Amino acid sequence: MNKLKTRKINFKDFMVNTKSYFPLIILALADVVVHAIPLYMENFIPNIYANLGLNASEYSQAAATYGYVVIPSYLLGSYVGDKFKSKTLMVAGLLLTCILGGWYLSLPISSAYGVTTTATAIQLNVIFGGFAFSIAVLFWGPLWKAVKNHGTDHSEGKAKEQQVGKNNGYQGKVNGLIGLILALFGTLLLQLSQNSILPDVVINGKNINAGFFILVAIYTTLIVVSSILAILYIKEAESKDQNTSFSIKSIVTILKNWQIWLLGILVLGVYMLQMGLSSYINYLSNVFLIPALAVMILGIFRTYFMRFMISGWFGKRADKSGNYILWICIGLFIGILLVLIGVLLPGFNNNFNPKNNPTMGIIIQVVACLNLILMGAVTWALVTIRWSPIGAELNVQNENYATGVNIISIIAFTPNAFFRQIKSAIEANHHMTLPGSTTQVADQLGNQLILTVAIGFGLVGCISGIILYILLYRKSDKLVFRKKVKMINQ
Repeated sequence: MNKLKTRKINFKDFMVNTKSYFPLIILALADVVVHAIPLYMENFIPNIYANLGLNASEYSQAAATYGYVVIPSYLLGSYVGDKFKSKTLMVAGLLLTCILGGWYLSLPISSAYGVTTTATAIQLNVIFGGFAFSIAVLFWGPLWKAVKNHGTDHSEGKAKEQQVGKNNGYQGKVNGLIGLILALFGTLLLQLSQNSILPDVVINGKNINAGFFILVAIYTTLIVVSSILAILYIKEAESKDQNTSFSIKSIVTILKNWQIWLLGILVLGVYMLQMGLSSYINYLSNVFLIPALAVMILGIFRTYFMRFMISGWFGKRADKSGNYILWICIGLFIGILLVLIGVLLPGFNNNFNPKNNPTMGIIIQVVACLNLILMGAVTWALVTIRWSPIGAELNVQNENYATGVNIISIIAFTPNAFFRQIKSAIEANHHMTLPGSTTQVADQLGNQLILTVAIGFGLVGCISGIILYILLYRKSDKLVFRKKVKMINQ
């Protein structure tokens, strides 16, 4: 009888590994909390705008403002990202984000003292514009440059670039774990508030959801914590490539690289999957009528748990193959098919109600929920390796790496502007009122139109990636089509 083989855990080795990866843990924490308010919270809090007394279209408009500001901010970040020290820029971005988080936290309070909905919406637009500046100019490029350079001081050439997927995977895994813990705690707070176990905060006679208030306060506090840890433990990479005389000419060089543009459009397709998933949360709650608690748990599972489970494993697999672009194209196509399933599930009569046919209704609800989890797995797999081709396949040098990330981000994250603007327009024209409230949300057709737009741009990204892959490897044995032909001939 075969004995079950077990592997002993060496506590000393575990602590050594944890210490060596501690900078990546700090970067993962910073990555979670700096994006939480403008981008992540709506992924697991259904109808988040209701906590601020706003409608869906008003919140989407503020998110669109984020997108409009973030595009030129990435361009400015292309200049400063390789000119100044990464740690200095990241800490500055974190501190500015903390100030904006405090302002966001004050919106329910100011509303209680008579500030109008219009004034609240204007403030939210300014806050989101500030988030775009702090993240895109100061934080984003330096973050990924720091992740890329971690543990590569003694590596050269391809060996150094192949470490990127491993670093991205570890950072993504820890990002998912930290985000999961915070989101589960936030869900607990929100449920306690909704069930009146945690009493509302009463300000000037107006009730404010205590769970929402505490969660935002925690995220804002952790931004300060991550900035302090970054100051203490993040070290600048000492590299022969480091070029402090970075100039506008370097940006122009990157902009002239047609490969950067095609990769940017491919990453745009991946980002559209993420944008579609944000809409899918409200789709589950308002159209498929999934209970709010179940939606929040699914949202957390998709946003954080799947990232924790997928990132490390997929990063290593992609590193072994070296074909990052091909993996992204395949994953993006699978993601598009999953979004299409979501569009088709409730039919096209704009009147889906699971109570009309309970058996079929439950089946559709279960499929819709499982579909979200699968989309989450695919999305985080792609997010893990989306920057890996910059150095490993496009051969962008380290002194221009932050510039490459920011230029691609300008292209890839334009949906923050146009998609959110489209989404806001759709919500304004295809809406319904939530039962027992005055909050307006997208109806069934509105949600289907939003997801269809995501599918369209996802296809554009997939086509761009296939073109890039063929042009890069058309004369190489790495081209998958050439491999198949050789196998057939043999």
